[in-house]
Amino acid sequence: MKRILPLMMLLLAGGPLVYAQIDFSSLEEEQIYRPDRKYNTWSLTVGYGPVVYYTDVVDYTLLPSSSFKFGPTAQLSKQLGRSWAVEGSFLMADMYGQKYRRYFEGDLLQTTVNVKAYINQLIFNGPMRDRWNVYATIGLGANFFRSAMREQGSEQLLMVDDIFGGVSGYPTSYSDWAPDDFLVEGYRRNGYSEVNPELEETSRESSVVVPMGLGVRYRINKSFDLGMDVVLHNMTTDDLDVDISGAANDSYMSAAFSLTYKIGKKDKRHASWTYKDFNMAYERERLRDPLAQRLDSLRQHLDQLAAEGDSAVSDTTYINKEQIIRHGSFSAAVFFDFDKSEISRRSHLALAGVARYMMDHPEARFQIQGYTDDRGSEDYNQRLSERRCRAVLDVLVNDYGIDAGRLQVEPRGEKELLSDTRKLAPRGVHLVNRRVDIIELSR
Repeated sequence: MKRILPLMMLLLAGGPLVYAQIDFSSLEEEQIYRPDRKYNTWSLTVGYGPVVYYTDVVDYTLLPSSSFKFGPTAQLSKQLGRSWAVEGSFLMADMYGQKYRRYFEGDLLQTTVNVKAYINQLIFNGPMRDRWNVYATIGLGANFFRSAMREQGSEQLLMVDDIFGGVSGYPTSYSDWAPDDFLVEGYRRNGYSEVNPELEETSRESSVVVPMGLGVRYRINKSFDLGMDVVLHNMTTDDLDVDISGAANDSYMSAAFSLTYKIGKKDKRHASWTYKDFNMAYERERLRDPLAQRLDSLRQHLDQLAAEGDSAVSDTTYINKEQIIRHGSFSAAVFFDFDKSEISRRSHLALAGVARYMMDHPEARFQIQGYTDDRGSEDYNQRLSERRCRAVLDVLVNDYGIDAGRLQVEPRGEKELLSDTRKLAPRGVHLVNRRVDIIELSR
C-alpha cells in the first residue's frame, strides 16, 4: 500500500479545489434523488493506461524509469442509490521487470467484482459543482497469467539451478521443481531439446487478487463522463515474476484514463449524479421526534374539528368569523413542507373553509400572499413563493369553482419573516415562514 499511497494522494489533491458548496435550494427537480423516481443506473466504462509491477524482479520502488507496460480496462457498473455501485471489471496487460541481470516478461488477464463508494455523495451529499465525482473501490477476483524469466543480454531462459544451484540453505518455494526446470509459469517447464526453445503454452496460472483504488469522474453531459482510476491489485501468491523466493506476495498498479457511457434514456440523469433529498431527511427526523408527532396530531385534530362545523371549536370559529365580517376581513393560512409547493391534506381542509366563506359572500375578494423561510437564495425563494401562491389559486379555482377574478396573487419570498430564525436562533420556527396567507380585501 505504501507504493500507491502517494499517487492516491495526488489523485485526490484536486478534490477540495474543485469543491464548492452547492446551493441546494436552487437545484432542479431532476437533480434531487427520490427513491420513487426512475434514474439511469447502468454504465459501461472503457479505459487505457500504464500497469506497474511490484515483484521481486524489479529495480524500482514506485515507478520504473523505462519499459512501461500498458493495458486496456473495462467495467460494467450497476448503481445502487446515490452513493454505492457494484461493478464487474476486466483488465489485461503485458508484464515486464528486471533486476540482477535477469528479467521476466509475460501477460495477464484479470476479472474482479468490485464495490464502489462515492466519497462526495457520503460527505458532501452530491456531486462537486455538479461536475465531479470521487470514489473508492474494493473488490475480489482472479488473475490468470503467463510469465518467463530470462537472462539479460543473451535472452536465454533461466533454470532453477541457474539461480539457486550454487546457494546452500537459501529458502525457496520451488519444492516441486526440478533443478533443470525452466523458470516459467503457464508454459511447459521442461522436455525441450534446445537450450532456448519456443515455449509451449499450458493452462494459465491463477491467483486470487484483491483490488483497492480511487478514481475521479468528470461529467460531460447526461450520457458521457471522463475519468481516471488508480488501483492497486494485491495478489495472494508470489509467483507473478516466477521468482517465488520473496517474503511478500506480488502486486501491481494500474492507472487508466477512461470514458464512461451511462446506459439509459437520454433525458434522465444517472443516479450517481443526483443530490440528497433533504426534505425526506427532514420528514424522517420529524417521524423520530415525539414532540413533532404530537404537534402534527394536534394540528390535524383541530383541522378536522373545524371542518365538521358542529363542535365547540367550530362555534368559536363562527363567533370569530362574525367579528371578522363586521370588520370587513377574513383570513386563513396554508403551511408547506420544506422546499415544497404541493397542497397537503390538512391544507385542503383550510382551503375548503376559505371556499365556503367565498361562496357565502360572493362579493368578497381575496389576496393570496406567499412566503418562504430564509434558507436558499433570494431569487429561488421568490420563485418558490410564487409556486405556492399558484398552487393555492389552482385549488380554489379548479377544485371549488371560485372565480379567479376574485383572487390576487402576491408572492413575497423570504420577506417579512413571521419568525426570524436567525435573530431568534435556536428557537426560531421555520415552519411558520413556509406559508400562504389568504386575506380578504376591504370592502
